[in-house]
Amino acid sequence: MGLDVSDQLASVVGGTVTLLTGIVTVAIAVRHQIRARGDWWRSLGPVWRGEEDADIVHPYRFGGYVKPLSEVYVPRRAVPRLAPSGDGVDVADLFSGTGNVLLIGEPGSGKTALVRYGSACSARRWLAGGARRRPCPSEPVLVSLPAAALAHQSLPAALAEAYPCDGAPLDVERAPGPGRRWLVCVDALDAVTDPDERAVVLNRLAELARAPDPSGAARPWRLLVTTRHLAEDELAVLGDGYSAYHLAPFTDADVALLAAHWFPDAASARGFLEWTHTQGITGPMHNPLTATIAVLVWGGGQAGAAPQPGPAALLDEFVRALLHGGRDSLDATCAALRRRPPAGEAVADWLATRHAELVEVAATAAGAGADPVAAVVEWSAAHAPAPPARVLPDWPGRVRQILLATDLFRADRRGLCSVWPSLVEYLAAGPLARDWRPDEWVTLMNTGSTRFVALQAISRAAVAPAFLRARLAQPRGAIAAGHLLAGRSTAGAGAPSFRADVLAALLTHWSAGQEVPAGRDAARECYSLLTTLAADRADRDLLHEIAADPRRPGDVRRAAALFFAVRTRDAHRSRAAR
Repeated sequence: MGLDVSDQLASVVGGTVTLLTGIVTVAIAVRHQIRARGDWWRSLGPVWRGEEDADIVHPYRFGGYVKPLSEVYVPRRAVPRLAPSGDGVDVADLFSGTGNVLLIGEPGSGKTALVRYGSACSARRWLAGGARRRPCPSEPVLVSLPAAALAHQSLPAALAEAYPCDGAPLDVERAPGPGRRWLVCVDALDAVTDPDERAVVLNRLAELARAPDPSGAARPWRLLVTTRHLAEDELAVLGDGYSAYHLAPFTDADVALLAAHWFPDAASARGFLEWTHTQGITGPMHNPLTATIAVLVWGGGQAGAAPQPGPAALLDEFVRALLHGGRDSLDATCAALRRRPPAGEAVADWLATRHAELVEVAATAAGAGADPVAAVVEWSAAHAPAPPARVLPDWPGRVRQILLATDLFRADRRGLCSVWPSLVEYLAAGPLARDWRPDEWVTLMNTGSTRFVALQAISRAAVAPAFLRARLAQPRGAIAAGHLLAGRSTAGAGAPSFRADVLAALLTHWSAGQEVPAGRDAARECYSLLTTLAADRADRDLLHEIAADPRRPGDVRRAAALFFAVRTRDAHRSRAAR
């Protein structure tokens, strides 16, 4: 064999070996990728199955079967906080988009339902994709946890605890899969009522939004945080790390769609909508909480029970029905007390007529971040003929069962918490609604932890908001009125003339605070409220009218024009920062 032939043969053999080596290398890499994908898919399977099933059924079994949330859910829209036109976006786009999101909504606006529904739908899409053969969703992997979980631990630790994954903790420090990111929904920031814990959570969220990965790579997660209205200084802590949106209220079309989803036929849905008109709650129905309670009351056959039209009567009937449905637990406790004479008989007689009051005490404690069971035990020891705990050794356990039976509370690792915070706040507002004190109400409205109880109190007391006109000259009165406008459904916060007067007062105190250092904090809060209210087209139009109204003082008109200029500047800065 000649030298040339030998060289050619060696070249062929060498090329063949190289090719085979490459094939083997690729095969090993593909096998590793398939195995890796199977591993992360198997590890996430329990997460998705848990999200698919968790909280998708409505928590209130009011008069029997209630359709799952997935069947009655109405798609939502959100309005950018600094949007010049107020045009909304589909909330689904916020889940699948980029960047961190702060979603602000009034009480009962459906923030938690939104997170639950989004989690369940995301899980179902991922599970439907299969492990290998079907195409995977291009969306992020959605997980959620309450904001309170971040008060004492980091985000990765909180999620690892919330999603144990059959012994393998969820690791959000790593991407959930090739080319995928986590979407972490942090729900109910406003529910963290302790000031120190709230500060910790706010700072932690701010740090998560701005801190890059040590290696310089993008974080494997993005955040969507839900909350009620935040104070201006709290919004400042979060800074430009979040795109802020307001969750838009229901429209008339949304209410009609909810009825169409909920009721079995068009005639029933039409009858329900006609009933809302006769009850005078067409406007309040733009709040999803009120709308959902209305369909439950009407569908449960309680529609004719309300003594007078209006949302307060509707909520009264709903709570009354919940207490009636959970009455068996209270009656069983009374029976157990009667078997322990002599004190047990007197305590049972006392307890039998105080079901609503007991739940009200628990609701007040829950709203303040305290233990509802401990609060009821303490209250009963102070007011019952004899301390029930001396008669029944398991009295705290009995209280717990009484509260759970109402469907107003649920158990978690720390004890009992409210199922629907707005309803618990409604109950906690009872004492102030029955003994109305305007100055105390203004104080409660200006305190973050009690503001939403005050909102429920003014609704239950059926007090017209016009009583605040005389208090608008002072910053605290104007701020209380501003929170009233921001915290209630659009139709429920007074006539346009009253809203315009509140907006003018907020403009006055904001512009004055720019020059008076002592008023700077009040001025910032006034500006925050103006920004919140301006996200609604009707209030934004009122602000434009104020700027052009010759009957208004010149400083108020100039403040309105300045507000729009500052708002536009802030919008440009926010977009540039992102």
